[in-house]
Amino acid sequence: MGESPKSSFVLEFTLSTVSQSPAHRSKLHAWFQLIRLPNVFTVIADVAAAFLLVSYGPHPVARFLCILLAGISLYWAGMVLNDVFDVARDSEERPTRPIPAGDISIEEARVAGWALLLLGVTLATTSGFLPAENNATTWLPGLVAVLLAIMIVAYDGPLKKTPLAPAAMGSCRVLSFSLGASVCFAPVSAMEPWTWFPNYVLAIGLGFGIYIMGITTMARHEATGGPSSTLASGLLLTLVGAGVLAFAPQIAESSTHWHASPTRAFPLMIGMIVFPVILRGIRAVNDPTPQKIQITIKIGILTIIPLAASFAFLGAGQIWGLAIFALVIPSIVLAKKFRVT
Repeated sequence: MGESPKSSFVLEFTLSTVSQSPAHRSKLHAWFQLIRLPNVFTVIADVAAAFLLVSYGPHPVARFLCILLAGISLYWAGMVLNDVFDVARDSEERPTRPIPAGDISIEEARVAGWALLLLGVTLATTSGFLPAENNATTWLPGLVAVLLAIMIVAYDGPLKKTPLAPAAMGSCRVLSFSLGASVCFAPVSAMEPWTWFPNYVLAIGLGFGIYIMGITTMARHEATGGPSSTLASGLLLTLVGAGVLAFAPQIAESSTHWHASPTRAFPLMIGMIVFPVILRGIRAVNDPTPQKIQITIKIGILTIIPLAASFAFLGAGQIWGLAIFALVIPSIVLAKKFRVT
């Protein structure tokens, strides 16, 4: 019995789809690996937490969503450009990375990285001019985004192989947290940057920066392992950063409305969250194998999410604290399939 033209077309389309799907999935997998997909939830967490902390909720919603997208774009730009700048080194040390493996061309990655960087700055600038209850516009998100873009390129490019690399990475996290808060403030003077944010916001951002600076310092020898003073110093910085995060809310004005005691419950919460990272760090210092160092780094990075959730809870209450904390689930699941570092 002859096959109809219609059924023949359906069969050819189905076979074509099946034959192309593995390649499509492989390409998509490569892009997910390039942007370190599990890590993006840490950026969503700290940008959202900063906004929720100072506005006591996701209002205005348009600004909240826009600044989240800006943070994601800038982070992905940093991840992509990191591999663009490192392509020669990765070809020797990590040939399975998407670009040296040929899964993604250097031209594709370069265009995507710079486009995401521009998109992030554009979205951040736009967020400050979206409608708000008080109708106040602010140029601060655009400025913070420009500074963050500069530090992303500086870290990915000239600073990565220098002793300044951990500090540069830490400054990126400070600016990432500041980005989330920036859309809620309209500075009067561009010449007085110390007045752009409340002191407690600056202190929390600094805490996240020092924490990441410590994690980055410990990661300097994650591929090779072995005894190194950077492991101990990185662990100390991580601990200092956690301490700053624990006590930063205490410098806020007494009239600030918190959902937890900044002097009792909150420092204890931060301590409980960071304890596993510190414990893993101590084990890595005592037995500096690549595996133990990498596990410490992985846990340290993902711990940013519950840390950020603590600040979302502090400012906006339990529901938003739990919502941010729930980002741990997709992050952990995806971390089993994609590299975090």
